[in-house]
Amino acid sequence: MMSRMLMAVLIAVALVASACSANVLKLDVGTCFDDPDTFDQVEDVPVVDCATPHDNEVFANVDLTGDDYPGQEQVENRASQICYDNFADYVGIAYEDSIYDIGWLFPTDETWSAGDREVICFGYHIDLEKISGSINGIGE
Repeated sequence: MMSRMLMAVLIAVALVASACSANVLKLDVGTCFDDPDTFDQVEDVPVVDCATPHDNEVFANVDLTGDDYPGQEQVENRASQICYDNFADYVGIAYEDSIYDIGWLFPTDETWSAGDREVICFGYHIDLEKISGSINGIGE
């Protein structure tokens, strides 16, 4: 449905050693961060002030429900829908009309077993340009 999507997998492996990094499980809505070295296995990301040029901004955090891990495909599909559904409220324009794209971090089977249920939605410029300022209510 959303071919422009950047999919990311959240698993418990440290990637980034940065002076100003945050664990992805603690990324609040409105947090800006730069890309980690890879989105394959992410535990920490380099957090930056939104006033400085950055790669991404968190626009939604939603917990999935259920006791048993539903499988990666179902989790990815649900994450995609959650992020799509929350995009316009945060950015101020429909996803299809925006210059921003959607990415997400989501639990894996391993992190689900440890209690992780959170889908973290983030926006980034469709041309992968750095963003200056917040995308909250920007309407672009």
